[in-house]
Amino acid sequence: MSREEKVYLYPSLGPSYSMKRYLEGLKVGFERNGISYEVIEPKLKTLVGKYYHYPRLALNYGKRGQHIIISERYAYLLPFLKNRATVICHDLHTLYPEARTPLVHKLLYKVFLKLMLKADKVVCVSNHTKSDLERFLGNVRRPDRLTVVHNGIEDFWLRPAKLKREQVEWSPKLKDKIVLASVGTDAWYKNNSWSIDLLGKLGDGYTMLRVGDFSRENEKLIDQLGLRNRIVSVENISDEELKLVYSSAEYLLFPSLTEGFGWPALEAALSNCTVISDHRTAMQEIFKNTEDLISLDQAEELIRKNEVRHASPKYFLWQEQVKKILN
Repeated sequence: MSREEKVYLYPSLGPSYSMKRYLEGLKVGFERNGISYEVIEPKLKTLVGKYYHYPRLALNYGKRGQHIIISERYAYLLPFLKNRATVICHDLHTLYPEARTPLVHKLLYKVFLKLMLKADKVVCVSNHTKSDLERFLGNVRRPDRLTVVHNGIEDFWLRPAKLKREQVEWSPKLKDKIVLASVGTDAWYKNNSWSIDLLGKLGDGYTMLRVGDFSRENEKLIDQLGLRNRIVSVENISDEELKLVYSSAEYLLFPSLTEGFGWPALEAALSNCTVISDHRTAMQEIFKNTEDLISLDQAEELIRKNEVRHASPKYFLWQEQVKKILN
């Protein structure tokens, strides 16, 4: 595409941190490449805004420039876009049996996926996501429209941290402790109950630094194991503070059963934090050698031995990735 052609971005309207971060990453990439863009979204984030105002906006802008729908869940906007349109597919966790998704939601999600396949281009954030798409939908009529472009990172992650431990209020709670970081949502596939159980097996010298909340079930598990005073929780933190979380921890607990991509593992490795994760799904794409990760079945033993591993992540900056998405 020419630099003069404007790109219109259609973000997710939900509260998802990863979706907001993906949008911000695209914006950084466009700005670094001198590409003009505009974010299109309704003021109302309600169902009326999502299914009435959003399509009307898409219809209004649909004959201009190029379009990127940032989540497969918004592929219903495609019929309103007349110019070239790309849809980003992040994961298909909704269709996993373990998700126990209500049938009506699962059927609606499949409708969105089938609409997505009519886009000029479908960008999967990993080969794992692409494989899941083909597995759940069967033979894709136009496989040439499917491509993989991994999530980018900001060059911020390649620079030394500016924030110091003594500058944050949670720092004193970690004094003289071996810190296990846990970052992200508490969806079923995150497998956070494993991390809580692991903390329970380790002694009082180990503390979990948790970014994000826990589900009701995992809150009960924490109380049952008597771990409430061994978990330091932080929320709504800046990227600088998140980087400090990784650099303050000896280990990142990342026991996910499946991942569309897996930013926390990548960020932790770039922050010299040892990553505990199985060699499955997208982890094989993020790291040059997954043997540099500590597997879940070895975690307790190797943590007690203070094992340190430096995993080498494969990463791309957003200014590189947006060009792949647009080409």
